[in-house]
Parts: sequence; structure tokens; C-alpha cells
Amino acid sequence: MNIFHVLTLLICCQIMGAQTNNYKITYKRFEDNLKKDAILYVKQGEPTVMHIISASTVPVKVIKDTTYIDENGATVWKKGTGSTDYSKFPDDYIKVDHVANKIEMIKDVQKKNFLVTDELNYKWNITNETKKIQNYTCYKATTSFRGNTFEAWFTPDIPINAGPWKWYGLPGLILEATDTDKSVVFKIEKMEQLTVEIPFPSKGLEQLTLQQYFKKVDEVMDAFWAEIESDRSVSVTKTVLGRFGLERVYEWEEEPKKQ
Repeated sequence: MNIFHVLTLLICCQIMGAQTNNYKITYKRFEDNLKKDAILYVKQGEPTVMHIISASTVPVKVIKDTTYIDENGATVWKKGTGSTDYSKFPDDYIKVDHVANKIEMIKDVQKKNFLVTDELNYKWNITNETKKIQNYTCYKATTSFRGNTFEAWFTPDIPINAGPWKWYGLPGLILEATDTDKSVVFKIEKMEQLTVEIPFPSKGLEQLTLQQYFKKVDEVMDAFWAEIESDRSVSVTKTVLGRFGLERVYEWEEEPKKQ
């Protein structure tokens, strides 16, 4: 019997004795020199919802005007200067149906929100590597999709098939997850019983597929560059950037864009 089957059997036993699996789980989301709250809502028998709160964004500790200390204690160059009012930025919402492998996201284009649909079906490789996170014994699992490789640390001590962002499908709650170059990192902060309504303000929003959403984004960027280039007083060198963040190449794209 391999480790996956052992962990699954353990979780089945724990679920039989559990009264409720309804939780509000707070993660910290780290990207560049910023961190923000990412709240995962788990209600038994329903899709999970993650709410990433822009207004909670704060810089990681700044030690000089141009540097900061990252979560690994390394000194890193800080991009840009000055302060930003993050409360003006839109929040992100991700709803994950673990049974149907379907995802709904609330995403904006030029301050207009859309309901964006997505589908994912991936498999994890569970390893024997372990570490302690908040006194829980966690196992490392890895997977790859959309041009990136991910690692997650989950614990069978919390028998919930859920995690931050679009990650799920492991025999226990994911407490920490990232991609291999740590462009975005999620770390659990606290876990509470669910006592509030789950937020997902999708009523009345126009629905788009993920491909349609990126087409709109590309149209906005093309219009932006066209306006800049029309100003003859401005010299412009147009730079085509590759994708960054957790997903680098999508199914309808022939090959990854260069970064």
C-alpha cells in the first residue's frame, strides 16, 4: 500500500468522526515584496471560495528605500518607490468545484468585473518528504500544469480536500503552496469555524471563458499601445512581456511566451 492510499484511509476515518468541515481559513499571499490576506471559505458539499483582499496588502519589512527582506530572510531589491492605496484595487475571487473540476473567477478589465470560467484537471505526486507547519505534520506534493511546476504541503490531520488558489485534490488541507521559483507563495495563518456568508459577488456579471477574458485584456493593451504610438512627441519602444505569476502558458497557446 503506497503513501497516497495510507493517507486517504486515515482521512476517511477522521471524516467519520468529524462533526463539520465548514471553515474560514486565512492564508498570507506573498508576491514580490507584498503580502495580503487570502481567505478560503470551505462549506461541506459546496465549492470552495477564495477571496484575495487587495485592501489588506502591505509591503514586507523595508530596511532601506530600495531593499526589503523576503520570507526566507534574503535581502532583495525593491521595485518602485512611494506608497500605494491598495484599497482602490479590485479583489480577486476564485470558486472551485472539486467534483466537476470547474472554476469560476471574478476578474476585471478596466474596472469592469466579469465572471470568468475555467477548467483544470491535474494529478499530484505525493512524496515521503515531511515538515512541521503550525505543529501539523505536512507532506510534500508536486504537480505541473500551464507551463509551471508547483509544490504544496498538506496535512492529513485536517481532512479537507482544499487549498489556496486553484489547488486541491490532496488527502488533507494544503497549508502552504507555491511554484518552484516562488513567484507567488501562500502560507496558512489561522483556521476558524465558518460563521459568515461566503462572499462571491457574481450576480449580473457577464460570463467569459478564460480565453475570451485574455482576448479582452489583449485588446485593451493593443489600444493602449496604439494611443501611445499615435503621439508623435513620444518615442516608444514596445516591449512584449511574457506571462508571469502562477500560470505561464494556456491550452490554446501553441508555445510559452518568452519572458
